[in-house]
Amino acid sequence: MPRLIVLFYGVESPAATLAEAAADGASSVRYTEVDLRAGSKHEATTGRHYKVLDSAEQLLDYDGVLLAAPAAGDVPSELDALLDDLDRHAVRDAFENTVFGVLGGENTVLLGRVARLGGIIVSEPRGVDDPESRAKGAGKRAARVVEWVRHSLSHTHAH
Repeated sequence: MPRLIVLFYGVESPAATLAEAAADGASSVRYTEVDLRAGSKHEATTGRHYKVLDSAEQLLDYDGVLLAAPAAGDVPSELDALLDDLDRHAVRDAFENTVFGVLGGENTVLLGRVARLGGIIVSEPRGVDDPESRAKGAGKRAARVVEWVRHSLSHTHAH
């Protein structure tokens, strides 16, 4: 079963709202297992209770990773540390078939960092003004691509 995780960072931002919308969109794709997690304990206590990502290594178990962070400025320090950890795994091509997406696409610094991991990047849909609708569309799009990649790889390994 395809597995996708949606992570959010940023206490004072709409990142959690975008992550929830993306998780909802991804969940609408049949047979996709979707986890919604806060990137750190700090975000996990902002009114709603979210499970927290345990470690960067945990992401190796997922076929897709969507990241939501504040749209402007620098990458949050917790996310920066996670990306550094993932970069070490990327050296071994651990993410070559992993689908990635950045929610709230204004954060080009974050998008650049994710691109360096060497996976497959899925963008938010164009022509949609509402950020939550874009995030939902990105979640659905990422889940579909995860499904396609897994299906394709199953044929590759069968021969």
